[in-house]
Amino acid sequence: MYVYELDEYFKRKAETIRKAILKMLKVNKTYRFIDNGKYKISKEGIKWLCKNCFKYKYLELLEKYKMELTEKYIEAGYPYDIFLFNK
Repeated sequence: MYVYELDEYFKRKAETIRKAILKMLKVNKTYRFIDNGKYKISKEGIKWLCKNCFKYKYLELLEKYKMELTEKYIEAGYPYDIFLFNK
């Protein structure tokens, strides 16, 4: 993902994104690279930013993934929330 797209992705100001990228680069400089003359952040870099700088976005993505798994589980016909009936 290009650096200029990150402010929209994380819903943060450009200055906040810049500070987070600088923090990330101290850990691993290979997370950022140049593609077609523009800086790009690798998939691992985005994951690092989510976990370490923008935890709200990370939790949002985890919740979305959990819901997708739950839907697949229900579609497969497995009982869901069966523990609620064992009181």
